[in-house]
Amino acid sequence: MYARQVGDRELTFDFAEGLLRDNLLFVDRETGGLWSQLHGAAVSGPLEGSPLRIIPALQTTWAFWREQHPDTRVLMLAGKEGRPYLYRNRPPGTRPTRRPTQHDTSALGLGLVVGGEAMFFPFRELDSAPTPLQLELGGRPVSVHYRPQALTAWGEDAQGNLLPGVLAYEEGWKAFNPDSRIYRARQRQ
Repeated sequence: MYARQVGDRELTFDFAEGLLRDNLLFVDRETGGLWSQLHGAAVSGPLEGSPLRIIPALQTTWAFWREQHPDTRVLMLAGKEGRPYLYRNRPPGTRPTRRPTQHDTSALGLGLVVGGEAMFFPFRELDSAPTPLQLELGGRPVSVHYRPQALTAWGEDAQGNLLPGVLAYEEGWKAFNPDSRIYRARQRQ
């Protein structure tokens, strides 16, 4: 997850339609600029080139989150029709041109950058590995956790703190991190 402040104001982000090098874009409500999830910076608009501050977050299914945090309360913002909305970066009155489909998770994984070293952990490899994995990344000890039923993986430092990471598709991750190592379960790390 990312955050950005302009002066004393924080920006508010929504998903944008479209991809940049096989990865999601999002738009800030305040300037209308487009931002790249994996590039971690604005790619167009008045703040183009401005970096984002990475905030560790866990992306997972609602069922897994609720299991881990049963007292969670959910804030839902209503659109004009009083229904919750997810994507706002569409011209008013328009609808998506195609029906939503299931994600192809065969190339999905966890991307981490620690101490300047990038590594991608494909879910298909984590499926056959005992987790949590214990390894060194960027000269630091890291634990990688994986929960296939929750469609999630995350990294922790030696103290158990959540590391900034992102769930991404392998080709998208490699487009932004071409020197990244790729975890292979059959190889010793």
